[in-house]
Amino acid sequence: MSNQVSTLGLPVISDQTFNEFRTLIFEKTGIHMRDGKQILISNRLRKRLAALHLASYEEYYRLLISGNAGETELHNFIDAISTNETYFFREINHFNVLRATVLPEIIRRKHRARIWSAGCSTGEEVYTLRIVVNETLAECGHPGADVSIVGTDISTQAIARARSGVYNERALRLVPAQAADRYLAPGSAGTRQVLPEIRGSVEFRVHNLFKDPVPGGPFDIIFCRNVMIYFNKATQTKLVDEVFSNALDPDGYLFIGHSESLSGFSRRFRYVSAFKAPIYRMKKEAES
Repeated sequence: MSNQVSTLGLPVISDQTFNEFRTLIFEKTGIHMRDGKQILISNRLRKRLAALHLASYEEYYRLLISGNAGETELHNFIDAISTNETYFFREINHFNVLRATVLPEIIRRKHRARIWSAGCSTGEEVYTLRIVVNETLAECGHPGADVSIVGTDISTQAIARARSGVYNERALRLVPAQAADRYLAPGSAGTRQVLPEIRGSVEFRVHNLFKDPVPGGPFDIIFCRNVMIYFNKATQTKLVDEVFSNALDPDGYLFIGHSESLSGFSRRFRYVSAFKAPIYRMKKEAES
């Protein structure tokens, strides 16, 4: 494998070094890097080699594990290997259910709600949640209800972009025109920026799902969509049955991606079939 060349004409990581990197990635993030990803990792790390004037991926790996790289370079490493591509109103059925059923029910019952977007990437999901929440509260006659939203991600770069709230047309393509006019200001080069009052109404944190304390709670709603696909089954079980079950209100809701399922590995959650979307609630004692 060491003589393969990437799409950019650079040597790719050898099998041995790739295995060392993916062990480190798993240790630091819980992400399971599958076989055959050498070229992907090679291309993503090449800028770090250039920035540090290193001649090989082996040198970079030795630097990371030596303790001399410091937290900053570990953050740079995690940023490099993280996938951060999303858009507003992605998998819209979740937001339709939130608006029509889930949020009104919680507000009637508690008069407030706490929402966590776990693995929020560059913030599109968090701002979509704020738009949907604001519209729903107005519709159900509770415009002043206290609904807090926190978005977390392991990538410092992704969180910085989320806080800036600047997005291009591709990320905004599904935003209804009325909502765009109400919540976004025109920017330069075809971009738009989330209005200051909306940016100020949500919170973003750099956060490791497996190492850092839960960012508040108990939460009434947790969104964790298209994140677990990067984890193996054991890690998925740990995240769902140990982290989310302890962070979620017993009557709360867990939203996961349409390509994901908790079937076969979660002992704590049950599928809510009435919603016809991947939404789960915690099992009652009689169901366990």
